[in-house]
Amino acid sequence: MSSQAADDPKRRGKLDSFFNQVLSSRKQVSGPRDGDLFLESITAQQDPAACIQRLIADGLHILQACMRFKTDPAFLNGRADLVLKYLQNPTLKTICGGDLLHQVVFKIVNPPIFWDCFVRAFKDDKLEAQAQQSFAWLLVELVSLPKEKAAQYNELAQEAAIQKRLLESPHHEVRTLGHRIKHIVSTMTAQPTFDGYGGPGGRHDNDSANFREITIMPTADELRSEQKPFMRTARAMEEAVEDDERLAIHLDNQFRLLREDMVGEMREELQIALGIKKKNHRGMVLEGFTVLGIECNPARQQPWGMRLRCMKDLPQLSKHKGEPKRKKFIIASKNFLKHNSQTCLIVDGEIVAFPCINRNEDLLAAIPPILLLQFPGNQNTSNAFLKLKAGSNIKLVQIDTAVFAYEPILLRLQGIREMGLGDELLSWTEGSDVQPPSSIPDARIGEIENNPTQDLRGLLNIKKSKQIILDKSQCASLLMALKQRVSLIQGPPGKFTSTRPHSFTC
Repeated sequence: MSSQAADDPKRRGKLDSFFNQVLSSRKQVSGPRDGDLFLESITAQQDPAACIQRLIADGLHILQACMRFKTDPAFLNGRADLVLKYLQNPTLKTICGGDLLHQVVFKIVNPPIFWDCFVRAFKDDKLEAQAQQSFAWLLVELVSLPKEKAAQYNELAQEAAIQKRLLESPHHEVRTLGHRIKHIVSTMTAQPTFDGYGGPGGRHDNDSANFREITIMPTADELRSEQKPFMRTARAMEEAVEDDERLAIHLDNQFRLLREDMVGEMREELQIALGIKKKNHRGMVLEGFTVLGIECNPARQQPWGMRLRCMKDLPQLSKHKGEPKRKKFIIASKNFLKHNSQTCLIVDGEIVAFPCINRNEDLLAAIPPILLLQFPGNQNTSNAFLKLKAGSNIKLVQIDTAVFAYEPILLRLQGIREMGLGDELLSWTEGSDVQPPSSIPDARIGEIENNPTQDLRGLLNIKKSKQIILDKSQCASLLMALKQRVSLIQGPPGKFTSTRPHSFTC
């Protein structure tokens, strides 16, 4: 909250009223004076989470305009800095994994009218210490955006002039953020090395050396490929020298291992459905379609789709006479051609794409039924459409693999820039200090150290009849767990025993 508003309840009330009137369209922000007042009203809001939610719902375009009414050093060091300081509230970073904060940040810098002036002022040394910290924080958030949005800011963060000013700043907070920026960018650009035959890349059209460029859903060439997928051994992590390379190797391994679990299951399921393997296939296999046309609904922001008409009625629907009864059955049977269920589209014996079913009850109730398939993500949609148009035998295999369980985790792995506890889990060496947690219960630690054989029920606020008294080894384990960010407590299941300070686990 701005100090002026915090000290003056009457002014804070006026700012709250102005903030609400602007967001409810009862008052217009028509120039720099109104813009400055609106920015002050934002920083006067006592609940940052509620404020950012309202801005996203009704006022991002207003905030965007207010941040570019004035771009002189006085504004950048004054009102703009206060707004950015307000957005640095730790609460905002925790909401939806930081997605809401990223929406606000991206809106402020696009188009880059304000951002270009902010960068120029930083390079020309026209920003005061607090504004320099805000610039560094904003750059951290920008390089932490999803890959496509962060690309241009990664380039800026790698400029020698920017890095020099950040890393050699006389201000500790700016230097700290500068090292964080350097780490994030290096993690995105670092390529884990591989010496020897059979490294990543070159097996098929979806085998890239950079795991962030691999599409989550497999391609037709990938499923047809008989070469084994690339996997590193644990030795690669041990031999890595640089911390950035260790993190890159860890993320690369986790992505490839998890994705291969998914692809392997899909590959086996398709082999069963196509009769290559002799097992029962749990999903539906439909054959015989004619292409009706393309489906596109920009208003709903839905991916491209294709309508396919069945050449004959489906057995599950044929016993229901008339479209009203068929639709009633479809609505009641949610698992029949389930909405968003994954399928494999096969044209003339060739795997073409992996569309999802958009469960339109009206189309399915038609006689014969019409299926609406949608092609999400970055699949080769145009190639699929061309194959469908020219193909004569169209087959649709419903995939039972839980793609929905794998996909969000794989996407998150591709988007990770930093890893919490990475220093301890990936880069720790014998003799290295372990950092303390962000919040240390000093009072509790002191009480345990002063009387290690006491009954801990009262200290830990545990209501049970049996006493909790630790021996010497157990007490040392508990104290170490309270004093370090990471520690390994080991022993028989269900027993609180000893700790090894040189070993770590999450």
